Amino acid sequence: MPTFDLPDGTSLYYTERGEGRPLVLLNGMSQSTANWLSQSKHLAAHHRVVMYDARGQGRSALGATPISLDDHVDDLHALLGHLAFDERPILCGFSHGSRIALRYAARYPLEIERLVLTSIGTNADALRQTITRGWAEVLRLGGLEAMAWMAIPTILGEDFLAANQKHLDAMVRATLQRNTRDGLQALLDGLRQYAPPLDDVGAVVCPTLLITSDGDLLVSTDSAAALAEALGATHATVTGCGHTIPIEAPDTWRDHVLAFLGASDG
Repeated sequence: MPTFDLPDGTSLYYTERGEGRPLVLLNGMSQSTANWLSQSKHLAAHHRVVMYDARGQGRSALGATPISLDDHVDDLHALLGHLAFDERPILCGFSHGSRIALRYAARYPLEIERLVLTSIGTNADALRQTITRGWAEVLRLGGLEAMAWMAIPTILGEDFLAANQKHLDAMVRATLQRNTRDGLQALLDGLRQYAPPLDDVGAVVCPTLLITSDGDLLVSTDSAAALAEALGATHATVTGCGHTIPIEAPDTWRDHVLAFLGASDG
């Protein structure tokens, strides 16, 4: 199991597959590298794909708390330094991973080749703020399993839920296997202190792709459009799914990413 020890002694888990330009995949809040396995198989036909668990996620240690957004960026910067790529990497984040990737591109604008952000907006929506606070409160009051069940209808679209009712128990079990209560609580507590994404857009200089959906409860259409405009990003809107676009519409999501990066699955 490949791990990298950060300067403070916290151990990060990471894994790689494929060859070519480095493409770093950043997880959503309650995810781990396991959530990228299917997508990484396809992406590795064109890229050296790196997946890692942020501190408090999956197989990585929690370390000291609280965890700030800049702590995550410092961790990623240390990991990329350890990997010592010959080319500038592409950062490809989903949700929470998108926020880390955006801040990284703002702090280290000349170190990133391209930026792919999925399921992120300006974060100004009251519904998003209420949902994420609700996750934290349910986790605190009811535990990890209760929080996992509450999260399902807020991140998955109606069509995906209708087609996967028999798999919901397995999804909850996977969340329990890939997370700890303390780790997820620390991540959620940190999230509430993050600066708005718009604070970072002025420092980003690399080409950027923003992928959002029309059925995302956490990222409204207006919020997504405002972030895309501020970034000068290519903006792709996926229809008929919720927040978890790479899982709900895997082929469509990957087609957008590969087209932006100049590759094709065809």
